[in-house]
Amino acid sequence: MENQTDLGMIAYEQGDFATAFAEWTKLSENGNAQAHHNLAMLYENGQGVAENLDLAKQFCQKAAELGLANAQYHLGYMLLGSDPKAALDWWEQAAQQGLAEAQHDLAQQYLLGENVAQDLDLAADWYEAAAQQNHTPSQFNLGVLYANVQQYANARYWWEKAAALNSEDAIAALQKLNEMNA
Repeated sequence: MENQTDLGMIAYEQGDFATAFAEWTKLSENGNAQAHHNLAMLYENGQGVAENLDLAKQFCQKAAELGLANAQYHLGYMLLGSDPKAALDWWEQAAQQGLAEAQHDLAQQYLLGENVAQDLDLAADWYEAAAQQNHTPSQFNLGVLYANVQQYANARYWWEKAAALNSEDAIAALQKLNEMNA
C-alpha cells in the first residue's frame, strides 16, 4: 500500500488539491517535514485552500525547523524582503545540507554584498559547492570569478563543464577565452 505522502502527491498531480491537502494534513500532524512544506505550497498558491501567506510561512517554517532543506531555502525567500538576516541563515542551513540552489543564491549574496558584507572567497566557496553538483549557473559564475583574477585555466575548466550542460553564456565565454589565446 502506498504511503500518505505518495497519495497526497498523486492527488496533487491530478489537480485534486483538496485530497492532497487532507492527506498532507494527516502527515503534518505527525511531524512530517515534507507534508508541512507541501501544505505551505498549497497555502502560498491557493490550491485547494484559500491563499494565505501567513499560514504558508508558518507551515514552511515548521518544515524548515524539522530540517527539510527545500523548506529552509523556500523560507529564506519568504523572509528576504522583511528579515534578510534570517533569510540568509535559512539559506545557509539549506546550503550546508547540500542544496545547490541555496549554495548558489548564498554565493550571489556574498559576491554582490547584498544583505551581507561582500566576501569573494565565500562566494567562490559556495559557487564551487553548487558547481560540483552540476549547477550550471554556479559553474559559469565560478568561471567568471577565476577569469576576473586571470586564472584562465580554472575559468576554462568551469566554463567547459557549464558549456557541456548547454550554457550559452559559458559557450560565449569560452569563445572569448579562445580569441584571447588564454
